[in-house]
Amino acid sequence: MSIFDLRQSVIDEYSKYVQSFLSIADERVRAFIEESLLRNQALWPDALLQLNPSYETALAIKDLINEGKLHPLCAEIFREDGKESIRLYRHQQEAIEKALNRKHFVVTSGTGSGKTLTYFVPIFDAILRTQPEQTKNCLPDERIG
Repeated sequence: MSIFDLRQSVIDEYSKYVQSFLSIADERVRAFIEESLLRNQALWPDALLQLNPSYETALAIKDLINEGKLHPLCAEIFREDGKESIRLYRHQQEAIEKALNRKHFVVTSGTGSGKTLTYFVPIFDAILRTQPEQTKNCLPDERIG
């Protein structure tokens, strides 16, 4: 079943549910409601399709480490499939740098844009900076990224 067929199936079921509450005695009002709400689908708009934009890339985690902004063990935690350091998007780098400077920030961007990293990286960095001897042997088997 395609996603569009699934959507239509959900709408059909919801339409039946809505109609089960409609008990309108006045025929003119009932006809208006049926036309406006049900046949013209006023309660459920057309499907919305969006593509994620291409986000501007910025520095990698290792670059922030080289600049002295992040604890060196962040390189072991934030890397892709055990390989290279994660390359950040510009909005991620800016948010991380704000957090490291103890500034407030809000990140609003699309799904898959890496909002989670904007707070994970500063949290891990803070933990590593306060108790690195206790965290050195606790690196996860699977890296974040």
